[in-house]
Amino acid sequence: MSEIKIFVSHRIDIESELINNPIYVPVRCGAVFDDKNPMHILGDDTGEHISERRMSFCEFTVQYWAWKNWNADYYGLCHYRRYLSFSQRRFKTDEYNMIYTPSLTPGAKKRFGFLDRPAMETFISGCDGVVSEYAEVSRIPTPKGKQKTVRAMWEAYDGEFLVKQSIDLLFQLIDEMAPEYSQSAREYFEGTVHRGFNCFVLKKELFERLCQFQFPIMFEVEKRLDTTGYTQTMKRTPAFLGEVLYGIFLYHITAHEQWNIQTCQLVFFQNTERIKGQVDLLRRYLWDKTD
Repeated sequence: MSEIKIFVSHRIDIESELINNPIYVPVRCGAVFDDKNPMHILGDDTGEHISERRMSFCEFTVQYWAWKNWNADYYGLCHYRRYLSFSQRRFKTDEYNMIYTPSLTPGAKKRFGFLDRPAMETFISGCDGVVSEYAEVSRIPTPKGKQKTVRAMWEAYDGEFLVKQSIDLLFQLIDEMAPEYSQSAREYFEGTVHRGFNCFVLKKELFERLCQFQFPIMFEVEKRLDTTGYTQTMKRTPAFLGEVLYGIFLYHITAHEQWNIQTCQLVFFQNTERIKGQVDLLRRYLWDKTD
């Protein structure tokens, strides 16, 4: 069976629930700033790493660390609050095409197939990649209302997540550094479906190509942007643009190449803090029922 590792990016200031399945590798994002490690899990600050870029690269520090320091047949990434569902059931989704779930409980882990290692291995090893289902742009709320294209959606966050000029810079850098993706970048941005949230499992060849595409451009974005006066959120511009690059890459390999890419629903958990005993567990189940 293929060696499959899904790296879960965990915040260093929250003790989150972990998944008891060796496919999942919990990693502290920005571990270079964490000298306590209360969860006793791996950090992204060993070997070759960019852990110190946590505040601007977010979960991409974990992706980079996995790329540079692990050997696997399949590499995945998800977040402490967002996971791919490996359940055979379909669930109701919100406007982001995500399954909103109040709390990451033992029942939720079972319901969404996180604990079924044999089924996950069979499904993943039978294809070249697994990604979340796309979201229709026309359903996604933005600070300027609902939009029609991917470009309009991202530009609607001008002054919130990033400055609109950084999108122009991104396209300039794609043309300069990865021109083989230039056409796909423009087609994707004029399209009506959003591929985001950086949750995936990819065969090693595709994962390496994704990293080789994303990181040089993200590093160059960081060099060229003047972030003076940026809010804390806007300082994450390299990460937001990394998400854009992820969407472009997925579009490219599905629209212009022949790969067997399967999709799963994406789950968002409102609360993933570690459960502290039976009383806390009961409280969460009651909260889930009333949410």
